[in-house]
Amino acid sequence: MKTNYHFLSWATCLLSFSTIFTSCNEDILESKDQLNASAATEAKIQSDLTFYALTTNNQLVKYSTDQKLRETGEVNITGLRSGERILAIDFRPATGQLYGVSNQSYLYVINQNTGVATQVGTAPFSPAIDGTQVGFDFNPTVDRIRLVTNETQNLRLNPETGAVVATDGMLNPGSPEVVAVAYTNSMAGATSTTLYDIDVATDKLYIQTPPNNGTLVEVGRLNVQAVGEGGFDIAPDNSLAIAALFGRGGGVENQKEESNGNKYRFYSIDLATGKAMNLGKTDRMIIGVAIPTNPVAYGVDADNNLLIFNPYEAAMVISKPITGLQPNERVLGIDMRPATSQLYALGSTNRIYTVNLATGAFAAVGEPFTPALSGDFFGFDFNPTVDRIRVVSNTGQNLRLNPNTGMVAMEDSKLNPGTPMVDASAYTNNFVGSTSTALYNIDFGTDALYLQSPPNAGTQQLVGSLGVQTGPHNGFDIGGVSGTALALLQTGGQSGIYRIDLSKGTTTKLSTVSKMPLSFALGLGF
Repeated sequence: MKTNYHFLSWATCLLSFSTIFTSCNEDILESKDQLNASAATEAKIQSDLTFYALTTNNQLVKYSTDQKLRETGEVNITGLRSGERILAIDFRPATGQLYGVSNQSYLYVINQNTGVATQVGTAPFSPAIDGTQVGFDFNPTVDRIRLVTNETQNLRLNPETGAVVATDGMLNPGSPEVVAVAYTNSMAGATSTTLYDIDVATDKLYIQTPPNNGTLVEVGRLNVQAVGEGGFDIAPDNSLAIAALFGRGGGVENQKEESNGNKYRFYSIDLATGKAMNLGKTDRMIIGVAIPTNPVAYGVDADNNLLIFNPYEAAMVISKPITGLQPNERVLGIDMRPATSQLYALGSTNRIYTVNLATGAFAAVGEPFTPALSGDFFGFDFNPTVDRIRVVSNTGQNLRLNPNTGMVAMEDSKLNPGTPMVDASAYTNNFVGSTSTALYNIDFGTDALYLQSPPNAGTQQLVGSLGVQTGPHNGFDIGGVSGTALALLQTGGQSGIYRIDLSKGTTTKLSTVSKMPLSFALGLGF
């Protein structure tokens, strides 16, 4: 049995969007005497962050590292085939979504609040997984998944198709038994990263460099005497590297623990030396660890640069030049497609594009559509229930586009009544599999929020005033996990991120964007 200490957790109760988890119920993991730990390691233990652990029986367990490691909830993973098990998990920095890989070589997007797993692609990837333990982590610089196994397999996967991008060199030298890997700098737009591997055969931490060659360079000994499966991840700011391993060791020298023997334990890993510090043992059988990445949003400026930023801290913006557009073409709108986790864009030459989030490369979908665009400013958003794009304009145009062909699926009734000046739109329930949704618009002529209902009829129903005076080039999106409505509003010559109350239309400013995006889309994981 576990040694459990139950108490009411105000921090967990505040996370209203996590209510499907077992709420307000925490387990403090039994831990060792930390008197011999270094001050630096103690500081890392006391870092306040949330992470998720994967168990052998397809459960996600939520933990907090606030002073002591605490278990704050659990949820069963659903949507898998009979006999299928998730082997490893990681958050995708480019979208904030949680991904998992199964023993049947399928890739999944997993809602960490509900446990619902959605298959990526239509078939298992090939070559299939060769091994019983899997290391699985996103390379933030290229938006690809690194998959390695205890049988020295070394693959790269595409998170949007679920297919193998490349079969790389087998892990070497010798016959390493790598069971967990993690990249540093796990943030959207990162330009550098390092891949760390845990090898249970040698009880050591390695750097895999170059990753595609599979060459392992020793960092140092873990001192955990681990065997079998494990999990490993590094916080986006590199402040904490946490691992879950099954073994006998307590970690760094002289650490004490109330009981020994083979147990599942959490460890803080020193990336400079390889030393592991025991954070406590658990009776759960942990095979994966994933730390959420930072919120991410995308925009496009007047010079056709793809902008990447945290909407809550938008002073720092990463800019990538866009390629693949037609001569003199402008980007009029962007949005994430829930069905494929891809970013789409609307071009001024009546084309839609898919966007490579790592490079800024645009790829046209089909030929120019008809009827052509009518207007100067456009709302552009995916209806998650039917996988179609709604396009509306400041002149009242109201279209539905097919994201597979790039063609107009239907020309709907013009926006009404009167002459609305809509330039930003967002659907609710912005996730794959949703069965209901509502379409909201921002009208910069009236500085108000409207509900377009029914969407095909174009009828605008006033929700309320935004409370700020806006100009054109606004953006609007609603989080797929949190349901939070965020808008990019142009006010007083500045671009700001505002939270919108969908029941009233009122806004609260969150941050000022250091550049001037003319369009806006949120990562689907937020």
